[in-house]
Amino acid sequence: MTAIPLSRVPGIPALARGLATGDPDVRAFLPDRPDPKAIRTRAREVRAAFVPRAGTEASPALASLARGERAAILTGQQAGLFGGPLLTLVKALAAEKLAAELDAAGTPAGAAFWCASEDHDLVEVTRLVLPTPEGPKDFGPEAGPLAGNHRPVGRLPIGVDVGALVAAAAAGLAQPPDEEAVAALTAAHRDATFFDAFSATLAWLLGGEGREAMPVVDAASAADKTFLVPLASRIVRERAEVKRILGERGAALEAAGHPLQVKSDPAALPLFARVGEDRLLLVESGGRLALKGRDGSFEAEDVVSRFAGGDWLPSFSALTRPLAASTLYPVVATILGPAEIAYWAQAWPLFAWAGLVPPVLVPRPLVALLSPSAKRGLEKLSLSVADVLEGPEAMLRKKGSGEVRTLLARLSAVGDDAVRNLLSLRPDLLGVDPSLEKAVETTREKTAFAFEKLAEKTASAAGRADERTAAQVARLAEEILPRGTLAERVYPALPYALRFGRGALVGALRRELKWNEPGLQVIEL
Repeated sequence: MTAIPLSRVPGIPALARGLATGDPDVRAFLPDRPDPKAIRTRAREVRAAFVPRAGTEASPALASLARGERAAILTGQQAGLFGGPLLTLVKALAAEKLAAELDAAGTPAGAAFWCASEDHDLVEVTRLVLPTPEGPKDFGPEAGPLAGNHRPVGRLPIGVDVGALVAAAAAGLAQPPDEEAVAALTAAHRDATFFDAFSATLAWLLGGEGREAMPVVDAASAADKTFLVPLASRIVRERAEVKRILGERGAALEAAGHPLQVKSDPAALPLFARVGEDRLLLVESGGRLALKGRDGSFEAEDVVSRFAGGDWLPSFSALTRPLAASTLYPVVATILGPAEIAYWAQAWPLFAWAGLVPPVLVPRPLVALLSPSAKRGLEKLSLSVADVLEGPEAMLRKKGSGEVRTLLARLSAVGDDAVRNLLSLRPDLLGVDPSLEKAVETTREKTAFAFEKLAEKTASAAGRADERTAAQVARLAEEILPRGTLAERVYPALPYALRFGRGALVGALRRELKWNEPGLQVIEL
């Protein structure tokens, strides 16, 4: 594994970058360093404060965490098709590695995956972007009919032609797809709900070779809601204080130059109610509460009573979901992506309000998987993954600069001469009128800039002149940085598993992945 500095990775917000690198400005909002010592210390604090519970857990591993016997290392994602983007697998493996490291150091710990199965954004969870000869293409179902969904996605049937999606993912392979992957991923999704398919996909990816699959928490589990009613009731009763805390925190983040990840309607509570099959946001007007999109309003105590009686089930927003997780399990560390870190920064003060010990936030590893063919292509072009991060134009420019090195040197010399000749006239020009100083300097800057841009365009044109080179650059960009975004955020594990098999895909990640490496980890398959 090689690592590329985080400063060279596009699209990383300042909060996430600062948490990973220890920026003092970010520590004002997120004070904990994500290192083993801090996590071990936090484990003692969390387990001492945690209230054990004996619920109807889906697995013995989750039951052990719920009883407070082990510290929980949590990560999570939505219930996407075929496990969602590849970063889902990366998060899970990072949590697995951190838990194992804590265990080995004498802190009993277990990893668990929080599936956000209550989310109702059916458009988002059904996106399935796959690599094709024409570039990345979304094979998910048409978005229009799904946009109005208000039901938690976890219990919904997938309702897509799984075989056709697997075939689409395999269509561009140079060899027959891995048979085990085809069979396992097809079986996991056929006639299944989103939650069951997601859980089965993660279990298959992480299982095998005698390994116990990571337990998956179903955020929609009705059995857990009883334990979360007190938290939901406090949010309802103390909604003014909760809004004040979030408002002050949001203002402080924005004043420090950190855009808010979650921008809420001022009338909205950070809480939903599951009423029948729908998940509806609670909003306030005139001191009374209502379900967004429904007629009628309620006193706060009426809402609390409906939660307590089980008529409604509490469901938490992005800003209160962290509190729910730490109520159910002794969460000592949580593996988070850049966007998640941003909304956790907003929610952070709510832990003190709720009387909960917050976990240590650990930025998830960033990964670029390098296939053998991509490695050969980069070597042939004398480029690196770091060059790919600069984009296709920069790749062509670097490749082309080697092709016309002599011409570029001549062009640079001409530019230097032009600037030098101009500056030689400076005394005479100022002798005519001292006010020409600014015009001379502007002309110098524009002349130098014009020659620099001409050199860049010449190098790019030289790189593009060879059609095979240009095509190879485009293929590398689409494999490693599709749409200008890291492939782990765009493509699911599906095409990698079909191309290389589970053993090669997960094996490479298990061997090479570091949970606490702040840069982009380049892992060869």
